[in-house]
Amino acid sequence: MGAPEPHGYMGWWGHMGGPKQRGIVTYAVSSYAQKPFAGALYNAFFNTFRRVSSQALYVVLPVSGLVYVVNKAQARNEFLYSKAGREELEAMM
Repeated sequence: MGAPEPHGYMGWWGHMGGPKQRGIVTYAVSSYAQKPFAGALYNAFFNTFRRVSSQALYVVLPVSGLVYVVNKAQARNEFLYSKAGREELEAMM
């Protein structure tokens, strides 16, 4: 066995021409013995509840603040377009 030549073909993946691998054990479960959807609905319900409840404050607080600001702005706008609001606006200018 001489020095490797450049651009020489070594073999396909897993068959590189080296010594055989020893001591590697692989375990697998038959696809017929698995239950891929076992507990899927139960876990989906509780995982969804857990994830939504952990992120609720990040959504509820900004949305409630935005609703408050929009309601105050609408009330102020309606007041300014009333007779008393126009008088107050003219008095400020």
